[in-house]
Amino acid sequence: MLIFLLFLAVSFSSFGQQPHGIFWSPELRLNPALTGVMTGKWRLMEHHRSQTFNQGGTLHWNTISADFRKDIIKKSGGYGLVMDEATGNTFGFGIMDDRRRSDSTGAEYIADYFSFSYRHAFKKSTFGFGIQPGYMRSEAEKKFDLNAGLLWGSGTIYCWQEDQIFKNQIGIAAYNILSDWADTALMPGREVQLHAGFLIKKVEQFNFVVNGLYRYNGSSDFAFGTYAIFFPIVHYAYWDRARLGLHYRSSNHLTWSAGLRFYGRGRKTFTLDGTISYDMPMKFLDFESKYKNAWEIGIVITRFEKCWSTDKCGN
Repeated sequence: MLIFLLFLAVSFSSFGQQPHGIFWSPELRLNPALTGVMTGKWRLMEHHRSQTFNQGGTLHWNTISADFRKDIIKKSGGYGLVMDEATGNTFGFGIMDDRRRSDSTGAEYIADYFSFSYRHAFKKSTFGFGIQPGYMRSEAEKKFDLNAGLLWGSGTIYCWQEDQIFKNQIGIAAYNILSDWADTALMPGREVQLHAGFLIKKVEQFNFVVNGLYRYNGSSDFAFGTYAIFFPIVHYAYWDRARLGLHYRSSNHLTWSAGLRFYGRGRKTFTLDGTISYDMPMKFLDFESKYKNAWEIGIVITRFEKCWSTDKCGN
């Protein structure tokens, strides 16, 4: 029993700060600079991950967030003809609740954050930054901490953005800046994340995104892979996009993922984008995996105006 508890403590220290997958991470958890980065005005996100260890024991993470954007406009024209003109400046505001629980005692914690971002659109690219102050607490301790991030993107994707908003985007984020690299076995410590994604021009009705994530929190962790986005020729009444993905994680897992977007019949409506994934250990290659398996499920709800174009990526 003592050996088992020691194993869990080591596992929590190594992986407690890396709850989410790469193929679809909640934007506010991936990078504070992604707050409000969308074409819609607001967004609600729910994400759940369950991870089982080789020696038993399960960790559950749940992240829920809400954010919205505010574009800065100016008045232009004259002589009775006054128009709103975009300045290229956008602010984002959001909140996030991040929780972990376990079937082992003493593994629970709660973290609540306020998220703020600013970005400016240049002629061919966009650059932005974000900050995220938060308050973390468990039965044993409480602490205030701070997250921050930078984001660069080029080429906006207009018709689907639950995966990424830009055709090419690169971001870096630092989490728990005020903590040590390995703060405690329970509470997450300092962490640096580098993420990137690139759209590959469509092949028939498919579009591909190649993306990757690197994390460092005293030890390294990375994932990379691709997913295919399928669009039908015409818009169906209640759905229009399917997603299939495959990624490799440095924990020696293959992550299989799938998703589908649903919406109402009108042109201006609401969407529910659902996704699910499974981390499969690579036993078929005799690789040793650091945990047994994991699964994730997530949804995005937002206001949506349909894009009646056969070119979904704005090429």
